[in-house]
Amino acid sequence: MGKKTKTFKIGDHVRIEIIPPNLTDAADIDTPKVFKQSLGKTFRIAGIDKYGFLELEVTKKDTIWIEPDFVTRVK
Repeated sequence: MGKKTKTFKIGDHVRIEIIPPNLTDAADIDTPKVFKQSLGKTFRIAGIDKYGFLELEVTKKDTIWIEPDFVTRVK
């Protein structure tokens, strides 16, 4: 039996529950720092890529992509 996948859609609000392991700096932002500052906070899903990663705009200049397993939907 396969792993159950969480289903999200653009516009849903999610809270980052876990920082993904093995983060590296990318796109001229301190990726680990941005994720650490975002932990426990709620964001609106701005996009979803073909792999199911969620696009979250954490600041006006910083956008992160995160796997659905690391977030929970909030109302």
